[in-house]
This record gives sequence, structure tokens and C-alpha cells, in this order.
Amino acid sequence: MNHAPLHPALQTQAVTHRRLLRGMSLLLFVTLSGTMMVFMTRAFTSGEIANVLLLAVIGVIMLPMLALLGGLIWYLDHQQSQRLDVAQRLLGECSPVMARLTRVGPSDRSGILALIQPLAEPSALPCYALIYPTFSAHRLLRRPITAQFHCRNRQPGSDVVVIHAEVALLGRLVDQEVYCRQRRQMLIAGLVLLLIIAAVLGTRAIIG
Repeated sequence: MNHAPLHPALQTQAVTHRRLLRGMSLLLFVTLSGTMMVFMTRAFTSGEIANVLLLAVIGVIMLPMLALLGGLIWYLDHQQSQRLDVAQRLLGECSPVMARLTRVGPSDRSGILALIQPLAEPSALPCYALIYPTFSAHRLLRRPITAQFHCRNRQPGSDVVVIHAEVALLGRLVDQEVYCRQRRQMLIAGLVLLLIIAAVLGTRAIIG
């Protein structure tokens, strides 16, 4: 099946993502192969059975680790490919709307919360989008920008594409109150977990 070429604004993001994955794969290969070479050299030069057994144990541990990291790289590639496919369809099916994009919240690994206000409809209620984190997104959203906004509808959960200066930002619409409440809940859960770990470690130190 022949696929239509990616929109020029998406090609840069696709190339950057592929380079990042290649860099991660190379780093993974160099790290694991280097570690194995060190232990193999030590095991075969020393001639001790303990070092040979240690090499075997490390090999058994590294196999599932390698599979896990390989699965993670595949998942990241698959996720980005799906996002690019959705963005390509949106750019082909939805007419662009000029909008003002303003960052309104802190960024985390899930994305950057931004306020979107269509310029042609100043009286319309603004919507909020969670822009997926990329180097371009962090750079562009340091200040408010005017960009082309592509979206099928303005309901939470809808995918969005924002294009500014030939750079595409991908994301999805969210309900601001729900998103902020979920962030607070995750923050509280993280703090509670840290307190539990600190209490357990403190108790063990006192008992010990």
C-alpha cells in the first residue's frame, strides 16, 4: 500500500524522532556490549570459576533487560507513528483556524498545558490542549504564539495539530479542571509514597 508523504511540518518531527531512537539503540548496544566485554575479559583472564559463574548470572540478567528496553524503544516508535498518522489525517481533513496559543501550566512527561483561543471567534470559550513534550514545544511555548489550529471538534480527548513557523505541535484537548485535579492526585500519591519510604527507612535505621 502506498502512503501519502508526510506534511512538511511533520517530516521534521519524524526525522528527529528517528534520530533519537537510533541514538537510544546505539547507546543501549554500546552499554550492554561494553559491560559484557568487561566481565568476559575478567572471567577468561582470571580462570576462576567464580568469575565464570558471575558472567553467566550477568548474562541471564541482561537478556530480559535487553528485551525490556527493546520493547520500550518499539513502543515509543509505535506511539509516535500513530500520532503522526493521526496528525496527517487532521491536516488533510480539517481546515486551519488561526488561534492564540498560551502556556498556562507547568510541563511534565505527559505534556504542556496550553490555552487555545481562536482569533476569528474572540467571544468563543477558549479550550485547553495538552501538547506532547518535544524540544520544539518547549522552545515555542516559552511565550504566546499565533498558529494554525487543526481539530475535528473542540471536545476533550480530541486530537489537535498546531503549526507555527513550519513546526508542528501535536496534542489533545483536555478539560482543565479534570487535568489539574489528576495532577494534584498524582502529586499527593507521590508524596505519600515518599513519606512511606522515608518512614520505613527511618524505622529500619532506628531498629538497626
